[in-house]
Amino acid sequence: MRTCDLCGATDFRPLAFYYELEGERLQGVECRACSLKFLDPLPTPPQLERLYGKAYFTDRDSYNREEKGRKFIEESDRLDLSKPRPDKFTEYMLAHYPGRTFRYLEVGCGPGYTLKSLEALGWQAHGLEISAHAAEFARQQLGLPVVTGNIETTEDFRADQFDLVYMGDVIEHLRSPSATVAKFGRILAPKGVLVLALPSALNLPALRMGLGAYGLLGKQRKMDIPPYHLYEFTPTTIRALLEKHGFRVVDLRNSVKRPSQIRLGGNVVEQASKLVGQYPTYWLNRLTGGFGDRIFVVAENGKAG
Repeated sequence: MRTCDLCGATDFRPLAFYYELEGERLQGVECRACSLKFLDPLPTPPQLERLYGKAYFTDRDSYNREEKGRKFIEESDRLDLSKPRPDKFTEYMLAHYPGRTFRYLEVGCGPGYTLKSLEALGWQAHGLEISAHAAEFARQQLGLPVVTGNIETTEDFRADQFDLVYMGDVIEHLRSPSATVAKFGRILAPKGVLVLALPSALNLPALRMGLGAYGLLGKQRKMDIPPYHLYEFTPTTIRALLEKHGFRVVDLRNSVKRPSQIRLGGNVVEQASKLVGQYPTYWLNRLTGGFGDRIFVVAENGKAG
């Protein structure tokens, strides 16, 4: 019997959306006990292997409409990797841990550009990347210690090996986020820092209202993209997941994409509704810090030294 990955309950409420994968219906559901949202059933491991082939990393359209021309692997000789690349993770770490060096692991490191740039700070940078194509590039072109593999199955890392782990836009793709967070608790040293960045699309008021309307009409929305996201987290459920495994949340930020960045899938009416809903949500988030579709959370490993 399927159980909730967060709390272990077995009573789920169907949501008003579903995916189809290889002729199988994957229903969106919500755990009645803890409110975690996920697909039931989950894709099988072989289905996920097919879903995440090379084309996913090289040919897939960007979800950010401002970055349609961006390549997954760029010409590295055109990039300045002698200093940290400007992104939310590096800017946060440099602001909150100035001068500190880390034994660092990035899960889902891609071709390794961020890893290479952080070596310039004296960090001991390691990577894990599911794409063999990207991992090979990181090893051969950038000389980085990057392991090809899946965080859920790899046994390449030892206990207390790292002071810092970062995983951006990965946890929602995993079959068991709970088992992965437990693994982070093992490979991180006591007081080690875990940073997660992830989407929180079903936290958006407009999307909740839209799915609610489908539900009231007794309809189901078939999603027009493959089921890449197996879980949908909110600030409440990601905090509960971390605390379940002994992590102490020290910072949690809930932001929202600018209207120019959102993916406009669906028919013309749905596209217009997304844009109309995104503008007030964006400004509401700027005023309150809530109702966002992105989560950035920093947690400290609470295991004893």
